[in-house]
Amino acid sequence: MRKILQLLIVLSLGLSILAIPVGGAKAAGFSDVSSFKEEIEYLTEQKVINGYNDGTFRPSVKLTRAQAVVMIMRSIGMPETPIKDPGFNDVSSSTFGYKEIAYAVSAGIINGKSTFRFDPSGDITRAEMSKVLHNAYKLKGVYEPGFEDVPVGSWAASFISSLAANNITVGYSDGSFRPTQSIDRAQFSAFLARIMKPHFRPSTGKTAHSVVDITVESTIIDMMKNPDKPIVYYIDKNSQTLVMLNVETKAKKVVELKHPAEKLYIKNGKVFVTQHIQARSPYNFIETQKGIIHVYDAENLSLLKEVNVNIDPYDIVVDDAETLIISSGSGQHTEVQTYNWQTSEHLSSAFIWDEQLIELSPTQNKVYSVSPSHYTGRMEVFSLHEGQIKKEEMEPRFFDTMKLRGYVQMSPDGKVIYNGNGTIYASSSNPSEDLLPLGKLATPFKTMTFDEVNKFMYLADNSTQVSVYPYNSLNPSSTLNAYGTIDRLVYVEETKELYAFTKFKLHGSKLDSTILERFTFGE
Repeated sequence: MRKILQLLIVLSLGLSILAIPVGGAKAAGFSDVSSFKEEIEYLTEQKVINGYNDGTFRPSVKLTRAQAVVMIMRSIGMPETPIKDPGFNDVSSSTFGYKEIAYAVSAGIINGKSTFRFDPSGDITRAEMSKVLHNAYKLKGVYEPGFEDVPVGSWAASFISSLAANNITVGYSDGSFRPTQSIDRAQFSAFLARIMKPHFRPSTGKTAHSVVDITVESTIIDMMKNPDKPIVYYIDKNSQTLVMLNVETKAKKVVELKHPAEKLYIKNGKVFVTQHIQARSPYNFIETQKGIIHVYDAENLSLLKEVNVNIDPYDIVVDDAETLIISSGSGQHTEVQTYNWQTSEHLSSAFIWDEQLIELSPTQNKVYSVSPSHYTGRMEVFSLHEGQIKKEEMEPRFFDTMKLRGYVQMSPDGKVIYNGNGTIYASSSNPSEDLLPLGKLATPFKTMTFDEVNKFMYLADNSTQVSVYPYNSLNPSSTLNAYGTIDRLVYVEETKELYAFTKFKLHGSKLDSTILERFTFGE
């Protein structure tokens, strides 16, 4: 009789997750939900949790350990492989959530209360919840302020810290976390929704962190900010489009490109985009190369001109006179060429290796190139005068060819050049000082942006961490943590905000999506 009663209790508790509300529209508006309303509606739409047949959600009802596991496994998906019995005396094949519990235990997401006891109908505390979510979603990060009731040495401290570092929990207003308090349906729904969709995560601290509610293309291959407006332009590879996005208003315009594109450049209210007519190849010698440059109005992306060039374009920069400087991506021993875009006239050429990134000095009279090849890594200098480009003799320099990266960034004042491996080089009119190594940043990077007013640099290297460097420093003064893996960073002076385009796997997707994260700095 006791076993039958226990089974009925477990089944009745399980129904609070499985029950389908009366009427299909009820899931979007429970009569008893006021707090975490959007999060609960989202989980209901995703079929992670349901309400009761009377149209209620009962948010204050305590969540059981079995229910928590079922919700988590619904969010991440159950494997199709056979599941081994977990070996608990109080969990049988007829127990609510049996398969989910068995898999979660085998995957190290949750443990039993003892070797032979799981306690499926028992409450789950906020500390236990933190450990389970940390394990299930592999959360990382440290919340440095901590909570007054979570000692550093406690068993749950690192799990709670990782949740707080990702803004999944903010604790209570009195600075506590209340780790031994049982969690209810509403609280757990909020935590789970914030993990599944970062848009729900609250913004806390001196640096407010949020996700911009806008769809961003997922295969960005180049990006540049308008120097005078809170607008970024980027090329999306899969859709073969050029996108203009106002990060302040979220207004967006998309134009289709005629051919596959690779690089873009902004100058004098125009957007210049390189496009390939033929695939790049080391066997496309200069005589057979051809490509086009599209010139767009930066205000509305209307096409101003199509420029035919005698080169398979790789990288592009544009000077104040709007001379196009284009490096070739084909032919090994190839050229960097200059063009007048208004007339399509080919102005000059100089020898260069293929697939060279190029950077124009703010003085407008010098172009630097960088080769990331591990066996020919080098940087070179070209002079530029009235559209004529010429390779310059330079002092012999040693470039660490095993570490030189395919990323180069000129500082806003034009005095130094940063390579993605962290090395800093001088930019000088004096040949004996030009490209002289000045030191090395503590962290390498693949994306970099500058706050020129407050004199900070923001760097990231294919991780969730942003390193914040004061100007003229080789070491970061602080770090910021993004939710997804950072692909691009853009500092927007007009709004005093840092934007991170990051890769994040949203619920129900097997592929990463691009989300736009925003950091707003307090005074």
